[in-house]
Amino acid sequence: MKNYTVLKVFVKNVVVVTGSFLGGFYFTGLFHEPTSLVGGLWASISAIIVLEASHPETFTSAKNRVIGTFIGAILSGIYLMIFPFTVIGFATTIGVGVLVCYIFKVPQSIKLTGITIAVIMIVSTITQELHPIKNAGLRFAESAIGAGMALLIAYVLFHVERILSRKKE
Repeated sequence: MKNYTVLKVFVKNVVVVTGSFLGGFYFTGLFHEPTSLVGGLWASISAIIVLEASHPETFTSAKNRVIGTFIGAILSGIYLMIFPFTVIGFATTIGVGVLVCYIFKVPQSIKLTGITIAVIMIVSTITQELHPIKNAGLRFAESAIGAGMALLIAYVLFHVERILSRKKE
């Protein structure tokens, strides 16, 4: 039974990361090819963060990921529309993200908000020709692709396991 569990976790992670990377990479390539690798990476990171042992846990994790990413994308996009990157602005934006999460009663999304702000601000600093709103939108979409892939695989595996357990009875 233990070998089955290891194999299941192995396959689940490989499929989720591969699907998320390809989804993020090709999606981003449609809109901004120079950051398509970032798109694949960000989708993969999202999938890894979201994937849990069960599909209900994965759903909760995906919800927190999407909320945190949405808040982080909005805040960093607005900041970068008005100001250039500075360390003080970066730290302040993350602080504002913490406050927004508390105001909207989603403190479980604080870490994901901060991570998203960091990624968007750094990518915008490195790739200055990429409009901040486009960058924020791409990073949000990539995160949603990764979360969606993790949800899909967790859901499919749950039903496959249920069908297999019925056949054993």
